[in-house]
Amino acid sequence: MKRIFLFSLIFQLSSSMLLSQVNVRDSLLSFSTVNVSFGWQLPHADLAKRFGDFGSVGLSYLRKQKSGLIWGVNGNFLFGGSVKEKDMLSNITVNDDFVIGADGTLYEVKVLMRGIQFDARIGKVFPIGGPNKNCGIYTTLGAGFMQHKIRIDTERNADVPPLTKEYVKGYDRLSNGWTINPAVGYLFLGNNRSINFFVQLEYTYAQTQNRRSFNYDSGITDRSIRHDGALGLRFGWVLPIYKAPSTDFFYY
Repeated sequence: MKRIFLFSLIFQLSSSMLLSQVNVRDSLLSFSTVNVSFGWQLPHADLAKRFGDFGSVGLSYLRKQKSGLIWGVNGNFLFGGSVKEKDMLSNITVNDDFVIGADGTLYEVKVLMRGIQFDARIGKVFPIGGPNKNCGIYTTLGAGFMQHKIRIDTERNADVPPLTKEYVKGYDRLSNGWTINPAVGYLFLGNNRSINFFVQLEYTYAQTQNRRSFNYDSGITDRSIRHDGALGLRFGWVLPIYKAPSTDFFYY
C-alpha cells in the first residue's frame, strides 16, 4: 500500500510540473488517467453464503475522448475477514477454531476471504455538476474475470500436516469465472489539477465454479454454477495525464 501511494504522489507531481500549460478549465480535452481506489462490497446471492462484507484495493487505467467516451482496464485485490462457510474444516479442527500441529500442540486456525478481479470497461462522462466540461457524472459497463477463495492461516505458521501447501487446496473453495460490472459515479477534475478524484456505486455479477479437483471434507467434486454478486461503493484518486500542447519554433 505504501508503494502504491508513493507512486501516486510522484506521478501527480510529475504530471503537474511537466504539463502545466494545459488549460483544463476552458478546453475540452482527450486524456488518460491512472487511478488508485478503495472500495467496500456487500455480497449477495451465493457469495453472501460464503463471505461477509469485504474490501478491495484497485488500480485502473482510463482513456477519455473529447466526446466524453471513456474506456479502459481495471484490476482489484479483494480481501476480508468475514467467512461464513467454515464447516469444511470440521473434520480436522478441535473446538472449531484449533488444529493439531505436527508437534502435538493445538494451534488456532483463521479463515479469511481473498480474491482478484479484472475487467475492461467502456462508458461516457456527462459534464454535469463539474468545475469544467471534462468531468461530471459518468456511467460505465465492464466485463472480465473474478476469482475468490478461503485463505486458511494457522497460528505462527505452524506445521499442520492436514494443511500443508498441497492439502490446503482441498479446503479453500477456489472459484472463478466471468463477470459483468455496471457502475455510475461522479468524476471531479480540478481546474488547477491539484484535486482529482472519483466516487462510484458499482455492482458485480459473476458466474463462477469451484476449480479444485474435489473437496477433501466432502470427498466429492463440486462443479455447480455459482451466482456471485456484490454491491459496492468506491472512492479513488485520479492522476490525469494531459498531453502538453505542441510548441512551434521559428528560425530566421
